[in-house]
Amino acid sequence: MRPTTGKVREALRSILQGVYPGAVVADLFAGTGALGADALAGGAARVDFVEADRSHAVKLRPLGRVATGRLPQALAVLEGPYDLILADPPYGSPDGPATVALLGPLLQNGGLVVVEHHHKDAYPEELGGLRLERRRRYGETALSFYRT
Repeated sequence: MRPTTGKVREALRSILQGVYPGAVVADLFAGTGALGADALAGGAARVDFVEADRSHAVKLRPLGRVATGRLPQALAVLEGPYDLILADPPYGSPDGPATVALLGPLLQNGGLVVVEHHHKDAYPEELGGLRLERRRRYGETALSFYRT
């Protein structure tokens, strides 16, 4: 597991501060749940977490709904629609792009997907009907913003 750095979390909080209030959010590849916890702190109405590691999933239960399982298969248990989906897949994993390509039906119209990934990982301009809106780089890490 590679937790999101403080610099990237702070940048993401700043970018999404107007999106969080009242939002229904999913935190995929949740790990410690830091991204979802930031959404809650920013005023999100609800956060659903998906994490494959059961020891992490247990710790997330006080924060919101938790689904334990590997992505993209675990998407079947999510109860959208979501205003915002945060995804932090393992760097270099094909599960990241494969999961993002399936997220469109889980989003509200105009919903946003934010993917944290290694800047060299292949996240194209379009994935499963989602279009890349912008990409920001912070050292080795990139944040890609997709919309329906």
